[in-house]
Amino acid sequence: MEIVDVLETNMRNKALRVLAIEGSGKSFCSGDDLKDMGPDGVKFKPLEDGSEIPHQRMLYLIREIQKPVVALLHGHCLGAGFELALACDIRLASDDLRIGDYRASRAICVLCGASWLLPRIVGFGRATDIIITGRYLDAKEALDIGLVTKVYPTSDFRENSKDYLKKIAVLPTKCLGYNKTMLNFSQYNEMIPSLHNEFKLYCKNIRTHDFGEGMKSFLKKREPKFTGR
Repeated sequence: MEIVDVLETNMRNKALRVLAIEGSGKSFCSGDDLKDMGPDGVKFKPLEDGSEIPHQRMLYLIREIQKPVVALLHGHCLGAGFELALACDIRLASDDLRIGDYRASRAICVLCGASWLLPRIVGFGRATDIIITGRYLDAKEALDIGLVTKVYPTSDFRENSKDYLKKIAVLPTKCLGYNKTMLNFSQYNEMIPSLHNEFKLYCKNIRTHDFGEGMKSFLKKREPKFTGR
């Protein structure tokens, strides 16, 4: 619920250029605390928006926020933490990463988007293998199948991740947000509606400050200075 609150608070925060989610301990996230979920496995009440549990609201907001969301993955990334990482736009990994969905080994189904997100990231066959077997992937395999974007040595992970985030933070944020919305739309629409949606958002983007800056900088043969507006 704290993550949901952060996302809801920052949906229209014009000062925010990129959002990073990382674990504060030895790992990104080992998943739900099964002991805390109650004897029936789920103690949460459905939310007002129709989400069955807060996790689903969190994933929805990550996909809807028109800002790049980057997961910084180190140590274990499992279960519900795995699904949280899948919802992010980009996943950066430390080389000590162990990622997957172990829940099948405890007779627990996926719960928060893996059945929809994972096949779209790595393909249906690979997604089936990962979800059915409940096995862990190391950083190399995750990179090889496109599950993560970059892998950095553990000793340099924080520094390299910050450099990556800084590069995104100076890009034209509204343009990136529109592109993200286009990609989301194309996941569940045919080509023609997607083309119409692209043009609609393109027309919105050309009215932004950064579009004008991009054009001016190109004509003047200089590097652009985007403000995210």
